[in-house]
Amino acid sequence: MIRINRIIPHAELILDRPGKFNALDSALMMRIQAALDELLNDEGIRCVVLKSSSPQAFCSGVDLRELAAFRSVEEARRFALLLDETLLKLLKFPKPVIARLHGFVYGGGFALASVCDIRLLHPDTEIAFPAGRLGAILPPALTLMLNALTGYGNSRDLLLTGRSVNAREAVALGLAQYLVPAGEMDAKVEQLISDMCKSTDMALAMTKKITTHPLITAIEQSNLTAAENFAFLAATSEWQQRLNAFVERSKS
Repeated sequence: MIRINRIIPHAELILDRPGKFNALDSALMMRIQAALDELLNDEGIRCVVLKSSSPQAFCSGVDLRELAAFRSVEEARRFALLLDETLLKLLKFPKPVIARLHGFVYGGGFALASVCDIRLLHPDTEIAFPAGRLGAILPPALTLMLNALTGYGNSRDLLLTGRSVNAREAVALGLAQYLVPAGEMDAKVEQLISDMCKSTDMALAMTKKITTHPLITAIEQSNLTAAENFAFLAATSEWQQRLNAFVERSKS
């Protein structure tokens, strides 16, 4: 589910659930957290590149089959809290993190990317937030990150319509910093790592801490309420009908 490839002075943290387009289930989120702990304690690693092993997707969002299998409000609540915990752990990670995006980057998939420091888009990247079409809501970390990245108006447009945006529009909206031509991604990643490594590790960590503090505070204040809201929606018949219909369509 997760692979770590060390290329000193950085490491690639590779989402490796290709048969599910790297959909985020509980097991994958716990492994992401464990991998971050491992990399945090590795003094030879100065920065991290988050990427995918799937040729079609960075991450398709949360695993809808796991959501459809919930049998209690408490299960839904625990899932929401785990997702928020994973996003906060990545946002608080003191080493710079570059998200290397391509293919489908939906909902919770972009949540992972949003809490990274720099986002690079391959030209085939497609970003969307279709949670509302399933009767769901996004984690507060993603909603607050979207507000910060693209502004309230654009954030509401993307969340309320669920429409998808291509790589060029995503950069124009501020969802990512770079649109990198096919075949040039490796060179761009290496350039960014080289530039960042000119600073000291302490300077990088303190810069991250200062710039993310307001967002971390806001996310932590809203997490519990958001988890309760998610659990409430998961118990509604409309949620269950829409989710089960989607799962059945995906099987056919």
